[in-house]
Amino acid sequence: MERRAVMVGKKWFGILWGIVLIFVLSFPSESFAAVSVSKDIKNTASYFKSSALNSDFAVAALAKENLLTANEIKQYRKVLTDRVNAKKVTGTELVKTIIALKAIGEDPENFQKQNLIKRVYDTAAESSVTGYAYDLIALNTDDYEIPSDAPNTPAKIAAKLVDAELPDGGWSWSSSAKNSDVDSTGMVLTALGTYQDKHDIDVNQAIRDGIKYLKAAEKENASFDNYGINSCTTAQAIIGLVSVGVDPTTRDFVKKGTNPISALSTYKDSKNGGYKWKTTSESSDSFSTEQVFQALVAYDLFLKGDTLYNFRNISRSHAGSTGATDSDAEDKDPGKSPGHSPAAAPPRVVEKHTKEVVTKTNTITNTKDHTITHNNTTTKTNTVEKPAAAKKQTPAKTKTASNAKKEDKPATATAADQAPPAEDAQQEPKKVVITKTTGVSPVHGWVGSLSAGAGVILLIIRKKFLGV
Repeated sequence: MERRAVMVGKKWFGILWGIVLIFVLSFPSESFAAVSVSKDIKNTASYFKSSALNSDFAVAALAKENLLTANEIKQYRKVLTDRVNAKKVTGTELVKTIIALKAIGEDPENFQKQNLIKRVYDTAAESSVTGYAYDLIALNTDDYEIPSDAPNTPAKIAAKLVDAELPDGGWSWSSSAKNSDVDSTGMVLTALGTYQDKHDIDVNQAIRDGIKYLKAAEKENASFDNYGINSCTTAQAIIGLVSVGVDPTTRDFVKKGTNPISALSTYKDSKNGGYKWKTTSESSDSFSTEQVFQALVAYDLFLKGDTLYNFRNISRSHAGSTGATDSDAEDKDPGKSPGHSPAAAPPRVVEKHTKEVVTKTNTITNTKDHTITHNNTTTKTNTVEKPAAAKKQTPAKTKTASNAKKEDKPATATAADQAPPAEDAQQEPKKVVITKTTGVSPVHGWVGSLSAGAGVILLIIRKKFLGV
């Protein structure tokens, strides 16, 4: 009787062992690639909200994560109102204002009776490459009506950014630079990412080049260097990569078991929840914290199929419902969903006075095993809505150059000054629709099935030869 009990115990132990083996072998190892940043986002949000909000980019990132109360939105609306009414906002400040306005549900085409979007597309020339990157981001925060004959249309900006690419595959903030830098390359990738599924300028090769540049620039500790290895430069590389559909926690971006996202934690200041510029810095600062916060939010949105500067699904009524529980409930619309909306519909920019355009829609539904569909249509009309990249010849690149000396801190004066949406460098970075959160490809399904089969075979062998 005792012997029988022992045999039964061994049998059930063997079955349990087999089940565990099947589970372990069938679960794709790459499923663990995705990094959770939710806790870091909440902690860093507390850092900003512990005092008066005074950063457009922090406010925009907080809004995307539904971490602004209705009262905070109301207070920041007043900040932006006072700013716009006090002076003619231009340059980087104009771009930041547009982004912040969209984030809180305002219309930059008609804010305080001013059309801030028109002010961007009417700007004849910018003083720097990154200035054009900011413009492109601002014009693609929503679907605005932009005349095709305007001096600074998205198509014209994209062409200038492609032309500004340097021989090493990256970009510098200056059009006269000889060497690229990571911050500027991250910014330009972010800008081109907002454009890659639209219009008639092919930016795909430039995006691939930028990805290769960042791969080569990554350090062994998975951080990035610009006047020293630092959090700000690492953050800008992350924002640029996720903006063009690249997961910086997998494949070539993993260095000695770490990746750029996890590397950000090495800059954390345990005393106040902020982030330092360098790991050797004495304490955190608001500028570095702002940069890292944007990177964490951008990565979190990437996993959800959204991007940092996409505000198409945020309206004024939605903006007041971002987790608010305060007395300013009149700004809320309880019948609507929160302002944050993952995987918004493909953007459309309307350009007027276009005579004839042949559009080609390329949709990649999986970022690793690509399924591509082509819909070719010819449209002849006076106003054309172009939902994807119309294939025309990419303007010839002009290889010019240089890197202006920055201060002890990186020349990333604000989150916009190194502003922030391709797959792997060998893949065609068309419009990327992310439908997963872990970087797991369908191949893993086959691996899982084979592993499960192997587990069953092991159980059979164990029973036949071991008797359990």
